[in-house]
Amino acid sequence: MDTAINAACTDCGATFPREEATTGSENELACPVCGCGVVRGIPAQHTALTERDSARCGSCGATFPRSEARTETKGQLVCPDCGANNVRTIEDEPD
Repeated sequence: MDTAINAACTDCGATFPREEATTGSENELACPVCGCGVVRGIPAQHTALTERDSARCGSCGATFPRSEARTETKGQLVCPDCGANNVRTIEDEPD
């Protein structure tokens, strides 16, 4: 499933779906990364950036964007759901 990246934080520069920036207050947004209250929209013609499930956990079967599996150790990926280091790129899986 593709999720449009249509908002950006003016403080830290993070990009994310606008839905992730909603808060409990009406008409108030906050960056989900740093908490800054100034979030700008990215116009529709620039929403080619998407989050798509590009990795799968070989242990629990969860799918997620590969970027969510990164760790601080170079070359090491872990499942964000179960923590297993059995992460595979979906395109590399046999049919």
